[in-house]
Amino acid sequence: MEVALDLHAHSIFAGGTQGLKISSEVQGENRKKAVSHLEKINQTMPLKGIDLIGTGDCQFSFWTDILKDVLIEDSSGIFIFQQKADVRFILQTEMIFTARIGKISKETHVIFLFPNFSSIDTFRDFLNQWEVKHQKMARPFIICESPVQVAKRIHTIMDIDPLIEAIPAHIMTPQGVFGTGKGNLRVNYLTDFFGSVTSRIKIFETGLSADPEFLSLIPELDDHVLISNSDAHSSSLHRMGREYTVLSVPKFDYPGIISALRNNRILYTAEFPPEEGRFFLTGHRAGRKRPGLHGDDEYCCFSPQFVPVNDICPICKKPLTIGVFQRCIEISQIQGAERRIGEIQPKKKFIRMVPLIEILAHVLNVKTKTAKSLITTYRQITSLMGPERNLWQSSAEEVEGKLIDHLDTPIIEAILKIKEGDFTFHPYGFDGIYGTLVIGQKGNYSKVNIIKSSQPIQKTL
Repeated sequence: MEVALDLHAHSIFAGGTQGLKISSEVQGENRKKAVSHLEKINQTMPLKGIDLIGTGDCQFSFWTDILKDVLIEDSSGIFIFQQKADVRFILQTEMIFTARIGKISKETHVIFLFPNFSSIDTFRDFLNQWEVKHQKMARPFIICESPVQVAKRIHTIMDIDPLIEAIPAHIMTPQGVFGTGKGNLRVNYLTDFFGSVTSRIKIFETGLSADPEFLSLIPELDDHVLISNSDAHSSSLHRMGREYTVLSVPKFDYPGIISALRNNRILYTAEFPPEEGRFFLTGHRAGRKRPGLHGDDEYCCFSPQFVPVNDICPICKKPLTIGVFQRCIEISQIQGAERRIGEIQPKKKFIRMVPLIEILAHVLNVKTKTAKSLITTYRQITSLMGPERNLWQSSAEEVEGKLIDHLDTPIIEAILKIKEGDFTFHPYGFDGIYGTLVIGQKGNYSKVNIIKSSQPIQKTL
């Protein structure tokens, strides 16, 4: 059986979403908003072609109680929303682990999948023992003294139930295990952060700023499973299902999903273009207030070969935000590989896609991606093509044949150009901002060397 999964999402209580606060005065209203969030997901995911979505924040007690009330177990560990089987849900959360490596604290995000609510209750007991402040934080910090303690605590979580899965999230971003965070600390081997639990971690999330081609540069990942998820912080069409994983499963239940993941029965992953991801290239965005100061029109952005000495910003003289492209090359070299993008064939099958809503916004020149005009056109296309996933699985001839009599030519041409790879981003994604889509042009992300400053800059490589 073929199943499309998006295993990394968030509730409306997590940071980066609406971040709803819980108090006795607003609990009733927030409950309505939370249930409405699930209802929107239930309506949105079938349009995307996603069969299974993570609940997000399943250990957050207020959200857990809502999930227990409105989700119905459809098969072992797989849930539906209020008798509406449009999409299935899996119990999932993302936790933030921090540990000191030398003198610097490293932050790493990890996804956890749970087979049932009882295992979540046990997990929450451990959070209490570890004095984790999880009662009012939907995505709490598990603060550890060292990688040894990180390993011990992940071992403890995974030992609750043999079907609990730990998946390092968006592994190349500043909040991922291989990304550089505070102080631009480099973790170049998985054991440097995860210690002894590394041997139990088999599955890794690519993240929006990387894909199997870029991760093929890193030898340590060669024999591991790579999955893709949206990491959606809203139920909007341009966020949900912007990345997903397609599995071949023996049975559509929780044990079947976990077995397929662990045994790498992945048919393919659908990937957001890395160049659009928020941390693809190294740089500092305009208007940056921390660290240092950038004016509203001052920024810098670099491909790996042009990054300044010691990763220092030429404008504010503070450490740059290191991009995924640079980190992939650095780790490849440190791990002893002579690999280059375009010269090595990824072992993992994948497709690249741009969210359909984003394409429509570009063609129709609509800034707000939740605008009714975009949603109307989106629904028109999916009524003709089926779920958005079909759009990326179909040939150009099939797409044109189904749309030609119903849509304006510029929309069809834009979709076909995306499918052909005739697009780029200007600028590319860097320092927390998404790349800006340009259709009908091709770019070269290996030749970016931009410094825009109000003051004269002396370039030093």
